[in-house]
Amino acid sequence: MCVTLSIFVIGLTTATWAVDMDAMKKKAETVKGQAAAVKKEGGEVQQSAKDMKAQDAMKNTGEMKGEGMKLKDAAMGK
Repeated sequence: MCVTLSIFVIGLTTATWAVDMDAMKKKAETVKGQAAAVKKEGGEVQQSAKDMKAQDAMKNTGEMKGEGMKLKDAAMGK
């Protein structure tokens, strides 16, 4: 009877451990997925910032060109 009870308890412990391991594995996969999403969002934000900087640089270049044309016209007396 004692041996049967011991085997039953060991079986329950093993089953519980396997369920816990499966739950931990699922949590780890969820965390990995969340980390990948955060990394992707970070990359998108970084790219967006680069795009905004490029747009600002082009805008500033256009404004500087316009100012240069005004100076040239003023110097030439137009």
